[in-house]
Amino acid sequence: MNNVLAVDIGGTHFRVGLFDEQGRRLLVHDGDTDRAAGREWMLGQLAAHCRELLANTDAPVKACGVSFGGPVDFSRRRVTSLHAPGWEGFELGKWFEQTLGIPCRLDNDANAGALGEFHFGAGRAAKLLVYVTISTGLGSGVVCDGKLLRGRDGMAGELGHIPVSEFGARCSCGARGCLETFCSGGALETRMREWAERRPDRGGRVVELSGGHHITAEGVMRAAAEGDAAAAHVVRETTRWLAHGLLMVIRILNPDLIVLGGGVAQSGAPLLDNLRSFLEELASRPITYSTEIVTAALGSYSALYGAAALGLEVT
Repeated sequence: MNNVLAVDIGGTHFRVGLFDEQGRRLLVHDGDTDRAAGREWMLGQLAAHCRELLANTDAPVKACGVSFGGPVDFSRRRVTSLHAPGWEGFELGKWFEQTLGIPCRLDNDANAGALGEFHFGAGRAAKLLVYVTISTGLGSGVVCDGKLLRGRDGMAGELGHIPVSEFGARCSCGARGCLETFCSGGALETRMREWAERRPDRGGRVVELSGGHHITAEGVMRAAAEGDAAAAHVVRETTRWLAHGLLMVIRILNPDLIVLGGGVAQSGAPLLDNLRSFLEELASRPITYSTEIVTAALGSYSALYGAAALGLEVT
């Protein structure tokens, strides 16, 4: 029996896991990402934790799969992220192979999340699955007949970077008015901060639930779930844009299943209730669809399981 290493590198957390060839999680380490410490700090953490897992298994470890929270050039196995300083153009797949001495396959977190949910989570029976991760940004991956849909340039499924307004905010990708700027965790935080600046008396509970310092998407969602009027309004605005984006996905791909992952999606009722309401409002009666929309069965581990699936493709 062969095992694989799985690595998930995110802007807030990173995870390193050991999986068997059936995709069962054997060991895992969770850590907090220190973005200020930069790439070299992260590489040091990854090397140490991977070697620790390798030392704690008797079965051969044949490969490593890596999920990275940002744009990835799959064919060249390098990170193309402009979001995290120090990573742009870095050959992360090659680094893992040189460091660990085993083959490595690298992809972005949305594609990895799609693979994870398809093989081991909510999408195991789906012929066409779309995974949408709603966290700091908005990413998506598409699995069709068991394979990731990558497209000519490896850019298939970039839902977050579809331009929806000429007058929107500048996106992290450099363009203006991308969907990500309207319905991501970052968009939630921006919209809530603007509301709090206009009405300082209305943002106290959100700040408290965010940890008492800066407004976070988690704080906004928790306040909305409690019934805070300002937070609920912001969540509704954000979810309306998400509904528009998902309806585009449904109209173009008509998938069996859309799986919502990422921290914002895991907040539950405030998002899903509003989303279903807006989709019903936007629906065209003659053009019906049966696409099911669910939250990720693997929770925050979708991308890690997807990284394991990438590693298993190598063996």
